[in-house]
Amino acid sequence: MKKRQITTTAALMLLTAAVTYAGTLYSVEREYDEKLDNFNTQEQEYARITEVRKYIDNYYINDYDRNKLIDGALYGMVAFLGDKWSYYLDPEQFASFNNSLESRMVGIGINAAYDYDTEGILIFEVFEGSPAEKAGLRPLDIITHVDGVAVGETGFDAAVNKVRGEQGTAVRLTVRKADTGKTVDTSIIRQSIDIESVKARIIDNNIGYIKIRSFDSNVDKPFEEALKNLLKANVSGIVFDVRNNPGGTMQSLVNILDLLLPEGRIISEKNKNGDMKEYTSDANEVKLPMAVLINEYSISAAEFFAASLQEYGKATIVGTPTTGKGSAQKPIALEGGGGLILSTSKYYTAKGASLAETGGIKPDTEVPLTQDEIKRFYKLTETEDRQLQAAIGAIKNKTGSLKPQ
Repeated sequence: MKKRQITTTAALMLLTAAVTYAGTLYSVEREYDEKLDNFNTQEQEYARITEVRKYIDNYYINDYDRNKLIDGALYGMVAFLGDKWSYYLDPEQFASFNNSLESRMVGIGINAAYDYDTEGILIFEVFEGSPAEKAGLRPLDIITHVDGVAVGETGFDAAVNKVRGEQGTAVRLTVRKADTGKTVDTSIIRQSIDIESVKARIIDNNIGYIKIRSFDSNVDKPFEEALKNLLKANVSGIVFDVRNNPGGTMQSLVNILDLLLPEGRIISEKNKNGDMKEYTSDANEVKLPMAVLINEYSISAAEFFAASLQEYGKATIVGTPTTGKGSAQKPIALEGGGGLILSTSKYYTAKGASLAETGGIKPDTEVPLTQDEIKRFYKLTETEDRQLQAAIGAIKNKTGSLKPQ
């Protein structure tokens, strides 16, 4: 009896081992087949590229730059993802991009945004003494081509990075002038330009004002210093101005919002695998009436800055609706030089909203500017800036409501 039990047990063990082996073999074979299919697909894809390259080498009548040919192929690969926030940068452009995140850049000295109507680069600020100013560029001028290539063809971010480059080199621009409507070609020599990311002052007697030009990798430190100085001055409220702010790094945004918000979630990030990462703030917060100035050129981190303060009920949002950018881009350095700016995750507000789906931030108080006001935006006085005056009014309404009755 015992012998039969032992034999049966041994048989079951062998059967289990055989089933396990068969299952493992099937899994390995399936994984191998998938890899083989993937390899064959990739081989066919590369064969198409090699075929075109062979015909160019054998029959193309003119000389060409092999590196530019490769750059063009890489650019096209990313461009045809259909994501306007993802693009390829050649080595020179990628170096310039990295410098711009540290408030340093080599370029022509403009602040600009994408103009959807013309698919061009809309200039809304020309830095004083910059190469752009010397070349006659003015606010509301539109750059339609960079080095002979249409901005609409390359995409806004890629075109802007083409404007940047090595110091002392020239960039050719085709510009549609705002005052005449005529198109002119101009060549501008790039220079190194320092960008002041934060400006602060006291306005209307006792209201703090902080202008954040961009959320670059170093902006949180000067912001914290500016905030401390205003709090020491016992301001009655603070206006934050993120109009024409193109965004920047997530960590800088989180560091700044942590100073202003109570304990809780600031923003959530979800990657391709569905993994969610949350950024939170501690219990320390600024308990003052606040207002945030936004417009259609407040993008990415600038939008989430306004959204966070709005969702927590900390600030009144004033201006015009934002664009609605809900994805994050990661700069990826390539071994052969250059780099990718690739959308790798999606962002959600503290309440779980996607700005790409909601269409951006809607101001609590909408104040559109006229074309003349937009043209003179950086020359408007404090009293001429109607959006700023509306923000000041919002602060005063809040401080008035805090006074004892």
